[in-house]
Amino acid sequence: MPDDGDFDMQAAWLRRFHADAESNLRAFALRLKEAMPELVIVRESKGLFSRAARVTGVSLALGNNQYSLELANGRLRATVAMVVRGITLNTRDLDPGDWFARVSREAREATAHAKALSQSLASFMGG
Repeated sequence: MPDDGDFDMQAAWLRRFHADAESNLRAFALRLKEAMPELVIVRESKGLFSRAARVTGVSLALGNNQYSLELANGRLRATVAMVVRGITLNTRDLDPGDWFARVSREAREATAHAKALSQSLASFMGG
């Protein structure tokens, strides 16, 4: 069961995306790409006569999970796939609010792990 912080975050993300899904998906995708360029793929489509590409989705690899968020017919579609050694074992649809909460939680865990590893290496190198 999610805690109150997860619920509040889910509600905030959903309100934000429902207001203007296309521009918010673009902003979210670009922010993810800026923060973790090696882990994020931004999907775009460009019309035949248009100059600018539209962001249609974003995928983020965290651990063995590939999180994808796409905009289809004005609605958000969120999935998580388990990928091991480049092979997708299964893919599940998620509620977008749950998707945001899971991505946030897994990113916090990865950050904490990287921080602990960095401190351990610094301690080893220093003493």
